[in-house]
Amino acid sequence: MPQLYEGCADELLRKPINAVRLILHPLGMGPRILNFSQWRAHTVTVLKQQIEARADPLVRALLAEVISYPAADGAMARSTSDGQQRYATPLQIATRLGTVSFLNTTTIFGTPTDVTLSELALEMLFPADEATVAIVKSMVEEDAAQPSDHLRRRQVG
Repeated sequence: MPQLYEGCADELLRKPINAVRLILHPLGMGPRILNFSQWRAHTVTVLKQQIEARADPLVRALLAEVISYPAADGAMARSTSDGQQRYATPLQIATRLGTVSFLNTTTIFGTPTDVTLSELALEMLFPADEATVAIVKSMVEEDAAQPSDHLRRRQVG
């Protein structure tokens, strides 16, 4: 849904696109994330868990970058490793078609004996309400009505 990325800086939309950076960066979607503190805290928690599992220098650098972004509402929310947000963290985004709200969940694949799957995680967003379903449907219809050249320019990898 390219409408989610409207107004984002071109450099954040160049491949390979980093979803964490795109969502939280002040020149990306960050200013339009209505619950920025909660989403940022969720992301920091996920990145810290990844570092604990495997001390990847790229993840460490991304964590340091995310922590350096100014908080949109001036405060950092507490960690999402406790409480109900541990299982599903909402993501609320202001768009020109209205506010969309998604529930987030992360699934980690693998077992302690399966090293090849131990780092594979799938993060999914699900519409949290009927209004979001309707807005997403409008976004899809709007995109389908665009000429194919326009779509190729707007797509995010």
